[in-house]
Amino acid sequence: MKELELSLSHLQKGYTRPVLCDINLRVTNDSFVTVVGKSGSGKSTLLNILGLVEEYDSGEYVFNGTRIENGVDYAGLRLENIGFIFQSYNLIPTLSCKENILLPALYNRKNAPQDFDELVELLDIGPLLSQRVNTLSGGEKQRVAIARALILDPCLILADEPTGNLDPKNRDIILNLLHTEHEKGRGVIMITHDMELAGTAKTKLLLENGTLNAVV
Repeated sequence: MKELELSLSHLQKGYTRPVLCDINLRVTNDSFVTVVGKSGSGKSTLLNILGLVEEYDSGEYVFNGTRIENGVDYAGLRLENIGFIFQSYNLIPTLSCKENILLPALYNRKNAPQDFDELVELLDIGPLLSQRVNTLSGGEKQRVAIARALILDPCLILADEPTGNLDPKNRDIILNLLHTEHEKGRGVIMITHDMELAGTAKTKLLLENGTLNAVV
């Protein structure tokens, strides 16, 4: 597993109003962090900045020794290190499940893909591989999305409400999968409205008034 060392120092971001005012965070391979907060508190903005898809206004962001600067494309760094899991799955409906899973490997020849068969077995999605994603249930789509997130063996998983559209049974399946991957050495940062789910993490943070604070 690649080493993970991520730090945010006094990070700020605003639009027509301040959203993130003074964000400080350190994440390593040993971190499993959940972030809770009201709608509009900036959780998705924070995740987008962490995922190198949105710029910040001031402060400092360092990812594995690279100081993240505005105006620079970090697509390579993102592909090599970060796996994204979304509430809405973000799968391509015109592709089969197998094609969706392998898609990141087409854009990154540097990382050796994880063993495809091992991922399929772990996620119990073998019978789904030839199907189009629009034929799947929510839980099946999320397991395929997780396989896609893991195919390049990332050191960090960013999960944005990954169980928000799922029933309790599938919620528990996805949560167990995330904890299994964390135990392998992946850092995890998960946004959730589910306080019970948030409570399963090593570190539970509340994003409120633009700052992150530990929740006991």
